[in-house]
Amino acid sequence: MATPTNFQPLPSTEACHNGVITMGAPVAQMAMSLKNLNQVKFRSAGYYHVGRSTWATLFGGSSGYAEGMINRGSVGTPTKGQTDEFDFFYFSLPTSEWIGVEIIYGSASSNPDALNGPNVLLELYEISGGAIGTKIDEGCIFTYPNQIQVTRRANLTGINRVNTGSRLYTFPSGGISAPTFPRPLYIPPANRGDELAVKVTAEEVIIYAVHLFDIYQEA
Repeated sequence: MATPTNFQPLPSTEACHNGVITMGAPVAQMAMSLKNLNQVKFRSAGYYHVGRSTWATLFGGSSGYAEGMINRGSVGTPTKGQTDEFDFFYFSLPTSEWIGVEIIYGSASSNPDALNGPNVLLELYEISGGAIGTKIDEGCIFTYPNQIQVTRRANLTGINRVNTGSRLYTFPSGGISAPTFPRPLYIPPANRGDELAVKVTAEEVIIYAVHLFDIYQEA
């Protein structure tokens, strides 16, 4: 049975009564609705906003809010080698296998060194005893200028988006030993249905928000 992605209405109340056997079309409607809820509407997802102050002294000595140009609560841009780390919790489902990630970020043109420039690393960890435990996916990395964009002005960070995409793949049986090109993070069978943590390490990049979402492939 294919999973419907559009809205699936439940049977009318006139077609279902307590104590009466229901069959035929109402049963098919309920089955499709439950499958839609389980495999589409109720998939795991996490939406994290990284709060940052946007209050600044503007031109002419006046103060106000400035979009996309505040770093660590003050006017400025990432310094060379500056690194921020964030751990975002993700509650997977027993049927979860891949985690897609979208990042809203900002970066400036003061350090556009293609060999050692702005980058964002994603890694996946299991939660053990209430703390971050073993790494279960070496992750992927977004680099400049392949995926990470920077502004033309050195004093503004701008606001951009980047994501892992949703293309599924066959994870190597022996695992991977180093971060790869951007891809959905892989949840091993033993960790599906567990609480996990996505570690985001941003070098010379300001993270504004991170969206995590389940990618489901129907059998």
